[in-house]
Amino acid sequence: MSFVNLVMTDQFISVLSDGQVTQDGQIIESHFKKFETSPQGFVIAITGFEKITNDIRKKFYYQPQLNFDEAKALLLHELEHYAMKHLAFSGLLSFNALMAGFVGTDSGQKEGLAYTFHVENGQITEKAYKKSAVLSLLPDDISFNPNLIISKHLADVPKAHLAFHIPNLQRNALYQVANASKTVNHVYFQDIIKKD
Repeated sequence: MSFVNLVMTDQFISVLSDGQVTQDGQIIESHFKKFETSPQGFVIAITGFEKITNDIRKKFYYQPQLNFDEAKALLLHELEHYAMKHLAFSGLLSFNALMAGFVGTDSGQKEGLAYTFHVENGQITEKAYKKSAVLSLLPDDISFNPNLIISKHLADVPKAHLAFHIPNLQRNALYQVANASKTVNHVYFQDIIKKD
């Protein structure tokens, strides 16, 4: 697998991924971004298989006009398509995805909304998060929760300084994951989506 972390606050969303692609225990790529941000104010991320990540990222890259709801529908369509694909000799694929952005509410305000998706044995499990969250798509070979590393330190950061500290906390978590995992490296890609 790989590592993607997303921190959603009431003012911005910070996303980070490592750059490693591992296939059959061998590193085949060291600078591969696992997420795509949209000019419409959302991000999608996928881990598990380079081809799936690349194919889905391209769909979003070439359709920058999609709004959040259209993007979620497209992401679900793509996840359903790949959920039924088989790996030679090992059965159905297993992979993860997430999506987050700022969406309009009934009161006319915008608030953060995120979804995580886990695809396994042809089934898609979806979970929603509103307003704020610390989420990760994790490799299988670590024994700790990097979200706790970030969350623990967030409580000590004044709200006015979150935009500066959160990216640093995410990188710190990535480095700890990379030191513990064979499928994650220290190369990172990071972006921030600000609330309009």
